[in-house]
Amino acid sequence: MNDFKEILAREAKRHDIELSDEQILQLDVFRCLLLERNKMVNLTSITESEDFAKKHVIDSLMIIKHIEIDHEAKIMDVGTGPGIPGLILKIYRPDIKLSLLESVRKKTDFLRDVIGKMNIPDVQVINGRAEEAGHDIKHRESYDIVVARAVSSLNSLLELCLPFAKLGGIFIAMKGGLPQQEIELSQKALKILGGKIVKCQEYILDEGSKRNLIIISKEQNCPAKYPRRPGIPGKNPL
Repeated sequence: MNDFKEILAREAKRHDIELSDEQILQLDVFRCLLLERNKMVNLTSITESEDFAKKHVIDSLMIIKHIEIDHEAKIMDVGTGPGIPGLILKIYRPDIKLSLLESVRKKTDFLRDVIGKMNIPDVQVINGRAEEAGHDIKHRESYDIVVARAVSSLNSLLELCLPFAKLGGIFIAMKGGLPQQEIELSQKALKILGGKIVKCQEYILDEGSKRNLIIISKEQNCPAKYPRRPGIPGKNPL
């Protein structure tokens, strides 16, 4: 094994995540393709093997560890960047039906290239903004799970992401170690958009590195006016 494979196998075992040799190999192929393209296009600042294993792969797989995902669930990754966490979830769970939403063309070009080279089925790449895609009948309120690993505040993310979740579906916001203030500031957005926080799952990614999965259920349909036009949810959150 190379260093990355050994580190990933060790970290998966430490977090009680079962990874097969084939999955570890696929994740290494994904990493190599990402780092190769990263020389030309800024896709990630996390490039060292240990950091990549922990902060990209294991962090993404915490969704699998803590949340039950139905067979062939439809999942939307909003603002996926280079396919994280979406493609990592897909490598672990090949049965899911995955959509990757990203507004930057260079990133969606990379995603399509990776999907082709790795021959990954049932993945749709969407080059666009959540504010616009959220009104598209093909995507609005049609996903079992919506996930975002973004730096935006939770009240902004709710407007961008909840419209994609179907009734009874969930939105997972991947956050750092102290999300309580964001949760408090998101109460108005939750009420307007029909969401309810059902769990805040804390986990320790590494020593001194607490993370949280904020799990929001879709209790009611989002009003038709949301999300608002591009840029507004970030500049003027609900």
